[in-house]
Amino acid sequence: MIDMIKISLPFKTEFLLETSLKGDVSVAYVDIEECSRRGVSLEAKTVFFTGSVDGESKHEVSDLRHPYQSLPTSFTGMAFKIFQGTPLRPACVELKASPAKILQGHNVYGSCSLELGSLEMIQALYHSLPDFFEMLDVANTTLDSIDCTFSARVRSHDHVVQVIQQLKNVSNKQMRSSVRNEHETTCYFSRGSRHVDRKVYSKGDEFKRQLRDLQSKSLKGDKTYQRVVDVMSDPKLQNFARNLIRFEASAKRRYLDSFNVPINLFKAIEFQKDYESQGNCLIVDIWKKAFNPLLEALEGQKMNIFNDAEVHNALKATHASITPKGNVSYAKADRAFRLYRSMVSDGFDAVKSTFSSRATFYRQLTLLLEAGFSKAQLQNLKGHGNDNVVPLLQVIEIDFQNQRPQGYVEPVPPIFNAYATGDFDALNNVVNLKVA
Repeated sequence: MIDMIKISLPFKTEFLLETSLKGDVSVAYVDIEECSRRGVSLEAKTVFFTGSVDGESKHEVSDLRHPYQSLPTSFTGMAFKIFQGTPLRPACVELKASPAKILQGHNVYGSCSLELGSLEMIQALYHSLPDFFEMLDVANTTLDSIDCTFSARVRSHDHVVQVIQQLKNVSNKQMRSSVRNEHETTCYFSRGSRHVDRKVYSKGDEFKRQLRDLQSKSLKGDKTYQRVVDVMSDPKLQNFARNLIRFEASAKRRYLDSFNVPINLFKAIEFQKDYESQGNCLIVDIWKKAFNPLLEALEGQKMNIFNDAEVHNALKATHASITPKGNVSYAKADRAFRLYRSMVSDGFDAVKSTFSSRATFYRQLTLLLEAGFSKAQLQNLKGHGNDNVVPLLQVIEIDFQNQRPQGYVEPVPPIFNAYATGDFDALNNVVNLKVA
């Protein structure tokens, strides 16, 4: 799926001013005051107090600029920023958003369509600032970057953490694990690259953090987040996000060039359609190229996989007790779990030999048997990392055909296809029409 799109919309020439910089070099920069007159909120770098008239303070401002702003969409906000123009970057408007979030309220799964996401972003800008939109040369919108994301499903949260911790030790070719990888559930590779950034993280943990944050904002009175909270509170959606390891490749302009993706957004949309007309998927192929060094490095690697959480929960369910004060005690379960972990680490026979009393050992062993273990299963634990060893690529196998739940239907795109016939002027007069 596409998890993030960044595009830039240049200004029409009639709204640009020119200034000379050191000889023959000139820069065209946007008339920022005209942007303000058309509804864009600005901030001033410098404010001068010039006195007061009739009790009212008078000020002069200079160095007007536009800070990053969040524009409303159907669900979550879209990042919006005016770049006034420099020798390195022409005057333009940058839009950045997760198409899945603005169309459906979450990005657990979503579309691979560049057309669907980018046109929704442009339409959101139009509806927020229609007068300002008239200043933009929409036909020459550029595609700056795409985040291509796919997920692997593992059996438990313990497996998620174990896999990510193992990946932090992997490097291959130009792909290196970033120095700052302190988060337990996130691993970065080649962070800050001018070509492609890669990240692996626990989608379930991220989803829960985002939901808690939105619920907190909603409880404080900001009701703009309630619609997203309602979507993310769906138990089916939460269950789908559970135990997902997400692999995210942020393909920047130089990386897109290597796939011959046009810089013009609308030509890029047509390029994707042509590319996929033979059954290929552009987003999948960009992702595969980005993560190929990692997958190569993992060939032949193995890791221990333990279901600690499942074992501990089973022991708690079997051996919970109530204290005289009415509290729930898991002392027996915790004691049995420590025995299990010792056997995993050192082996059944080695752990048995450490007990001075055979009766004590078998009493604790009985706790494990009552929770569903067989004696033969425990006796086969040899320790020293020799149990439950599986190929790492088998654990994180990514099924591109099952990235979304059965019956998923992509959001219906808006009627916003004037570019297909070359009628780019019509984009400046788009109306709020959607297929019923």
